[in-house]
Amino acid sequence: MPDTQALFAAVRERSPERVRALLAQDPKLIQSRSDGATALHVAAIGNDRAMVDLLLSAGADFYARDATYQMAPIGWANEEGHMEMVRYLYARGAEVDLHQAAACGLSERVADLVKGSRRQVNAVAGGWTPLQLATLWGHREVVELLLARGADPLVRDPFGRTTLEIARAQAESNAKGTPLVREERRTQIVEACTGIAELLTAQGIRG
Repeated sequence: MPDTQALFAAVRERSPERVRALLAQDPKLIQSRSDGATALHVAAIGNDRAMVDLLLSAGADFYARDATYQMAPIGWANEEGHMEMVRYLYARGAEVDLHQAAACGLSERVADLVKGSRRQVNAVAGGWTPLQLATLWGHREVVELLLARGADPLVRDPFGRTTLEIARAQAESNAKGTPLVREERRTQIVEACTGIAELLTAQGIRG
C-alpha cells in the first residue's frame, strides 16, 4: 500500500518528521511490513538509533521476525555488523536466548543463561550450538565462557565442521561465513577467529 511504502521510504531516508506524520495519520502503520520485514528491522540494520527510539515509542515490536530469515531486528543489526545497535536494542529490552546472545556477543547475558544446567550449553538450535555461533561471529570472550561451562568444541555444525574448523574457515576466508557484515566488523571477526583457533589448539583441541 502507498502509505506503507511511504513509511519505509521515510525510515530509510532517516526522516523522523515524515515518519511521525505518517504514524499520526495511521498508527496501525507501525505493524506494516515491506518484503516481510518491519520498519524497526530497517532502522536497526541502518544503525539509526533515533529512528529506533521513534518506532519503539510508536509501538514497534522488538520480537517481530522477518519472513525470510525469521530474525528479530536485533538479528538484522548483528548480520550487518552494527554491534553498537545490537547492544542498544538489548539495553532497550530486546530479549535474546542463549544462541542469540552468543551470536551477538552479549557476554553478560550468556553468563546469566549458563548459570543453570550445563545441558543447555550444548543445545542445538537451527543446527548450531551457542559455542559455534560465538565462534562464527568472532566473540572470543563468549567462546571462553562457554568452554569453561562445558561446551563441546567437537560437536559439528550444519556443514560438518567442529568449532576449530569454523574458526579457521572464518580466519582464512575473510569471514565468508558472515557475508553481510561491514568491512570494519569483518576485520574484527577474522582477527578474533584467528585468536579463537589459537586458543582451541593451545587447549589440545585438534578436531
